[in-house]
Amino acid sequence: MSVIKFKNIKPLPTRLPATQFWGLCFIVWMLLQVPLMRTPIMFISTWAHELGHGLGAVFTGGTFKELTVFPNFSGLALTATTNDFQRTMVLVLGLLGPSLLGVLMIIFTRALNWYRVAIVVLALLLTMSQIWAADSFTRLALGGGTIILAAIAWKVPNQAVLYISHIIAIGLCLNALTGFGYFFIGNAEIAGSLYRSDAGALSDILGGPHWMWGGLVAALSVVILFAGVVLSDKWARRKAALRR
Repeated sequence: MSVIKFKNIKPLPTRLPATQFWGLCFIVWMLLQVPLMRTPIMFISTWAHELGHGLGAVFTGGTFKELTVFPNFSGLALTATTNDFQRTMVLVLGLLGPSLLGVLMIIFTRALNWYRVAIVVLALLLTMSQIWAADSFTRLALGGGTIILAAIAWKVPNQAVLYISHIIAIGLCLNALTGFGYFFIGNAEIAGSLYRSDAGALSDILGGPHWMWGGLVAALSVVILFAGVVLSDKWARRKAALRR
C-alpha cells in the first residue's frame, strides 16, 4: 500500500502553554490602556451588549427590531416585549453579553484549540447582526469587522491566528471586567440623550435600588468569567499532560 503525503496540509499548532497564556493576559491588559488599541475591543463589547439585549428578546418570544452602535461606542437595541419576564431577560442578557461572548471565545481558543473556528463564529455573528442594523455607521462597522475577521480566518497563518483569537477572547473578558461601572448607574447618556440604564430599568421592573440589581448581575458576570477562564485553562493543562 502506498502512502500519499499532502505537503500543503500542516498540523495545528499546540495550545499556548499556561505561562504564555497568562503572560498574554497581562500584555493585553496593558494594551487596553492605550485608547487606539482599545477601540476594536470596545466596538465588539458594545455590539455584544446590544446583541445580548436583542437575543434576550428573541429567546423569550419577543422581537428584536434594531441594533445601533454609535461612533463613540455607545449603543442601543430596540426590542418589543409583552411581559416583565421578557423585559428582565432582555436587560440581563444585554449586561452579560460581553462576558458570555468572551467566555465563549476563551472556550474555543483555550479549551478546544478551535481558534480559527472562533474567528469564523465571530465573523458570522457580525454578519447576522446586519439583519437588525439601524443606520449606515452600524452597517459599515459590522461589515468592516466581518471582512477583517474573514480575511484573518482565511489567509493568516495558523500560529498568528492562534494569538489573534486569544487576544480577542482575553480582551473581551478584561473589558467586561473593567466596564462594571455601567452596572451601578441609574441613567446613561447615549448619543446625547439621557436613557434609563439597564440596572435602572431592572429596578423599575423588579423594585429595589438599581445598584443592588447592577451588583448582582456584575457578580454573576464575574462568576461566568472566572469559571470560563479557569476551567478552560485546566482543560488545556490536562490535554497537554495527556500528550506527554
